[in-house]
Parts: sequence; structure tokens; C-alpha cells
Amino acid sequence: MKISYNWLQKYFDKPLPKAHDLAELINAHVFEVESEQKISGQNGETAGVAFDIKVMPDRAHYALCHKGIAREVRAITGLGMKAAVANSSLAGVFSIDKNVPAVKVNVDDKKLCRRYMARRIENVTIDKSPKWLKENLESVDSRSINTIVDATNYVMLDIGQPLHAFDADKVKGAITVRLAKKNEKIELLPERVLADGENGAEKKWVEKERNLELSETDLVIADDEGPLAIAGVKGGKRAEISSTTKNIILESANFNPVSVRRTSTRLDVRSDSSKRFENEIIPELAEEAINIVTLLITKLSQETKVGATTDIFSTPTKPWTVSVTSDFISEKLGANVTNADLQDILRRYDCIVRENGKSQTGEIFTVTPPLDRLDLKIPEDFVDEVARVMGYESLSSVLPPSLPANVAANIHDDATFYLSEKVKNILVGLGFSEALLYSLVPKGFYEITYPLASDKCALRESIIPRMKEVLVTNTLNADLLGADTIKIFEIGKIFPKEGEKTVLCLGVKNVKKSKKKELEILKEVFVELKKTLGVELNPDKIADNVIEIDLDVLIGKLKSSSIADLNFQALPRDQRYHPFSLYPFITRDIAVFVPESVIGDGVWNTVKQGIQEAGAEDLLARGSLFDVFKKDNKVSYAYRLVFQSYKKTLTDAEVGQIMDRVYSELKERGWEVR
Repeated sequence: MKISYNWLQKYFDKPLPKAHDLAELINAHVFEVESEQKISGQNGETAGVAFDIKVMPDRAHYALCHKGIAREVRAITGLGMKAAVANSSLAGVFSIDKNVPAVKVNVDDKKLCRRYMARRIENVTIDKSPKWLKENLESVDSRSINTIVDATNYVMLDIGQPLHAFDADKVKGAITVRLAKKNEKIELLPERVLADGENGAEKKWVEKERNLELSETDLVIADDEGPLAIAGVKGGKRAEISSTTKNIILESANFNPVSVRRTSTRLDVRSDSSKRFENEIIPELAEEAINIVTLLITKLSQETKVGATTDIFSTPTKPWTVSVTSDFISEKLGANVTNADLQDILRRYDCIVRENGKSQTGEIFTVTPPLDRLDLKIPEDFVDEVARVMGYESLSSVLPPSLPANVAANIHDDATFYLSEKVKNILVGLGFSEALLYSLVPKGFYEITYPLASDKCALRESIIPRMKEVLVTNTLNADLLGADTIKIFEIGKIFPKEGEKTVLCLGVKNVKKSKKKELEILKEVFVELKKTLGVELNPDKIADNVIEIDLDVLIGKLKSSSIADLNFQALPRDQRYHPFSLYPFITRDIAVFVPESVIGDGVWNTVKQGIQEAGAEDLLARGSLFDVFKKDNKVSYAYRLVFQSYKKTLTDAEVGQIMDRVYSELKERGWEVR
């Protein structure tokens, strides 16, 4: 979600940390900031910064808006936050005109529509939005349309409640929230999409119209003539706001998240509105939103007349409490959290904290979270809140306490885990490497209803097809891997017609001609597995150089399944992970005749010295001796050199210069380079 730095600042009297510093704080304490983008002003100057913040689903119910992010900023910085809405010019009140009729509303299913608020506003002026409103919307990539639509979008982006406005003169009769009728259709408001230009021209924005046939499970907002909008998803064209609109009906509602997601997914209609509803926002937010947007419209259109609100509210959010202690938080974090620390942090999140006596684990606090913090339900949830504000980097690494003997005695080792790890240990000892391959494939018995891509449409029925592809791919990188034979395995799930299975898939491919054929290598592996596991192995499938074994049938035959048998060891602290290069490698072979008195190490050191003098020591990914033979009192040493950069794609010319320096170094010693 895009969040404007300047928009956030309007929630605070004191200056926020600088944009980049604030992004670092948000990154460290709550959400990933995927990018920081400069906002250009009318004359090309920098007018601000927008953050692209990745709000995860567990916090989306309150954080998909500027107010939600501002609350997080307050918690992690300790800055005081204004109670008013983001734009101070909205301060004030509006009056209700009794001559404006209230909107008639019927809600058929109050489980699918937990609250529906509607208000009629007359004598509005449809115009271009003022500069401040337009700039706020454009700062977060929201297109300015007109005063009414912009007002609803502004409030949604500000506090997180979607709103909609209908042209009141196009609405026939009462508004009814109901399920769609069979074969009922709706023409949606145009959607702005990027389309390919003609004859190779650049892409351009176009208005895409859609006519959809509705299902009887789709919730709609309708009048006497049919659907006006798909509830929580998108408005219809029939009652859209236009330049001739004089009277409007504002909608501020709350819809069932499952219903909204099901409908938007089935119709393939995604919107800012559906994104918020399907992550569940509280119905209490609807009242705040309709009042803010009404006030904004009266500021933008001075001659308006505001009617009373129709409010059908069936399911208010009930407050809840959670009991926590500082000792409980401290134990879970492995850090000392005092009572004062706990109260301070929770109050930064608008929690009501009351002391409620003492227990063996310290002072008991009864905490009432804000109604929109649906993620704060159990004591463990508050552990995360405290940790985020304190900073994860401030928490020391502490081993958890050992389980009591009576508890540990009742915990049984997982046989599948034991077998998998036992087999992995054996295979790694035989020179195999583990692969983790996709479970989603183009075709399979169990298909995905809404696949992410055309090649991920079903659950795999076997690992073998993908294992064959991986063997070929790794063969192409054999020089870089320094391998004459590619040996790979995977232990994973497959999903044939008869049901889910855990299988072992083994694949072997010779890079060069070898005395041992691939099937012979696999047979030797079988012998070793049988010997170590003490059970009979029977491959389910054999396809050339790949076999697959059902591990589920072996579990009951194991003589032991104790995790202690696996001899787990702590990772060495002096070893660090190093990422591999994403750039292609270049291979060069070099052979040199030297006198018999010169040993191989001396030749190899000379080769490395030449590479070092060429300034390319960091580019040598691998070097290996692959051939030695004697002739006429001389010895020939042949080396394979693999060059690869971490920064760019090397060229033949660049590697050629390195090799020229190596040749010179060898020739200076009177050796013959072949």
C-alpha cells in the first residue's frame, strides 16, 4: 500500500523523523517498506516521499490506511498523535436539513451486511478537486476524478473505510441490500487499465467497461430496477456520479469479509474497497467515515443540504479483555519487561490497561484492546506488540527452558520426520544434494481453483518429471559445481488420485562418460539405505535415471524412530552463508608441460599467481586439475578454470586478458603451454 510521508505528518504536531529514517523504523518494527518513491511537483521538483508498505493480512483490518500507519508510527516513536483527521481544514461540523428526506434502506441478510448507513445530500456541485485534495490522492497513485468521488477515496485512504456515492436522481425507490437473482446482470463503472498501443506504440491508460452476470451468492446493492453495485466490490454504471449530478446518496457500510472475497474472486474484480472488506474492518468505522466525508463535501460544495442518516446496524463489535502479566511477557521474550514498560507500550496502541491484582507471575493487567485490533485476542499476541516496540535487535538469544520430565515423557517423536532426516543424512554422505521443488505443476488429478500461473494449475502426482528437468539444468552447471556426476534427491509430498503421500525421489546423471552407469549408482544407494535403515526398499516408479520410493509404507517397519539417533550437532559459529552469483560463468582449460622435478602444487600456484596479477582473484569461482600424463621426461598438467563475477556478466575479452597473464606467468618459467 502507498503511504504519503506528508499525509502522515498531518497526524502529528511534532516533526516526524526524516523520510528514510522513518522507513527504516517501520521496517524494523512493523511492516516491510518495499520502496521509497519521490513525489514530483508541478514544476518537476520533489514534493514529498511515498512509501510502498507491505501490510500483511493479520494487520490489514486496521493498517490499510494512513491513520493505521500513523498509529504504528506513534507506538514506535512515542510521538503524540492528533485525534483529528489528517487534513486540519476539515475541522468543524455540518448541520442536518430536515427538508432533505432520509434514504429508505432494506437489508435482507444482516449476517452478510452487518451495517448499512446512507445519507442524502442535495445541491452538490461536481467540479475538479482543489489542489490539496488532488495532490494527496496523486501522492499515493490514486487518480483524481471529481470532488465527490475524490472525497470518498480520500476518506478511505485516510481511515480505511470504503465509501460509495450514487446519483440520487438515478436511484428508483428504496435501496435494498440483497443477494443477486438468477441471471441478473450489472454494468460496472469503467476500470482504468494499461493497454498496448497500436503499431508498437507505448502503452496507454484506457477505460475498460465490464458487463457481468451475477450469481445467487453475490451480495448486491439494488433499487426497484435492479443492482446498483456489487456490495463491497465495485459500483455500477447506472447510478454513477456525472457532471450533471445534483443530489447524491452516500453509502458507508460493512460487509461480511468471506462474502466479499468470494464474489470478487469469482468475478475477477479486485478493488481498493474489496481489499479492505475481505480483510475485515469493524462496522463502527462506517459512522466515522460517513461523517468525515459529509463534512468534506460540505467544504468542497458550499450550497449543499445534508439529510439525516439511515443506519441499519445489526452486529456491533463487542469489547473484549485479555489478562497479561509483565512476567509472562518477559518469559516469552527472554527479556526483562517491567510493569511500567508494559503499560506504556500497550497504551501507545490505545489499549485500556487496568491493574487487577497479583498472581504467582506478577501483577495482573486486564487489557481492553481498541475495537479494530482484531489481532489482539490472547496473551501471546501482546508479546509480539511489546517485542516490536522494544525492537527485536534488543532481545538477547536465550534458550527456552527444558520441559519437565513428566511432560517430555509424553511427547513422541514424529516418525515421518525421523525417517526423512535419517534418509537425508545417508544420501548427503553419499554425495547427494537436496532439492526443494514446486508442488504445483501444469497438470494433475487435483486442480487449483484459482491458479497463480498457467504452469501452477494442479498438485503434482509425482516428483519424477521435475527431477528430470533439474538434473539437466544442473548438468549445464557441472563445471561450476565441480561435479562429474549430478546426484540430487527430494523428500516431499505428492498428490496422486488415491491421496497424499510422502516420497523419496532420487536422480542421477553422469556429466561425462563414467565406468558406473547411473542405474548402478542408484542400486548402490539402495544397498546403503537398506543396510542403514534395516528395512526392505521397493521403488514405486523407475524412469531411466530417476526413481521414486513411497516412504509412508516404511514408517511402520522402522526398528527405531528416536530423534536422538540422528546425532544432531550445533552449526559451527565460524561459518557464514555466502550467496551464489546470479551471473553466468565462463570456463577455460589450460595445459602445461613442466619438467618432472616440478610438482603439481607449484604449477597450480603459478596459475593462481597469474590470475592474481591480472587483478582477477575474486573472479575465479573454481579451479581443478582434470588430467595428468608423462611424456619425454616431462609432465603435463591440465586445469579447468571457471570464472564468474558477482557484479556483472563477464565477456570473452575480459577472460581472455586474464588467461594471457596466466600464459605469460607460465612461460616466464620456461614451461610449455599447450
